[in-house]
Amino acid sequence: LPPFTADMPGGKTNVWNTSAANRIVDEKLLRERHDKHLKALSTIQPSVDNRPPAEFQHLKDKLKTKKLQEDRAAEIQLENRILLQKMLNIDTKYCSVSGEVLEATRVPPRSLHAGYRKKEMSRITEGNRELLRRLQGATPSYDPLKWDQEERDREGLKYRLS
Repeated sequence: LPPFTADMPGGKTNVWNTSAANRIVDEKLLRERHDKHLKALSTIQPSVDNRPPAEFQHLKDKLKTKKLQEDRAAEIQLENRILLQKMLNIDTKYCSVSGEVLEATRVPPRSLHAGYRKKEMSRITEGNRELLRRLQGATPSYDPLKWDQEERDREGLKYRLS
C-alpha cells in the first residue's frame, strides 16, 4: 500500500490512518467497510426520476377537441338540411324546362345513314343465309363409318399377329 492513496472519500490518506495493528483487525475492518458499502448500495436512491408521468384525466378526455368536432358536425348537419330543402323546392316547383316537359316534347333523333345501314345489314344477312344453305347441302369428304371399319380391321390384324 503506498503511503498516500486517493481511494478514500476524504481524499489523501497515509499509512497511519489505513494500517491496522494486526491481520485479524485489518480483515475485520475491511469486512465492516465492505458490509457498509453493500448496505449503502442496497439503499441507494436514484437522482433522476424515471417513473412515467402522472396521467391526468382531463388531458385524456380531450373535451375541447370533442366539443369542436360536435360543433362542426352540427354545422354540417344544418347545411345539409338547408341544401336538401332547396333541392326539394326545386324538384317540386313547376318549371317549363323540367324533365317531364322536355321528355314529352322530345323529338327522337334521326340518322342520315339509317337507310344505308339497313340495306347493308339485309345484304349481309342474306349472304350468311346463302352460305349456311351451301354448307348444309355439301357432301362430306370424310366417312366416319369407313374409319370405324378400318379401325376394326387394324385391331383384328394386330390381334392375329400377336
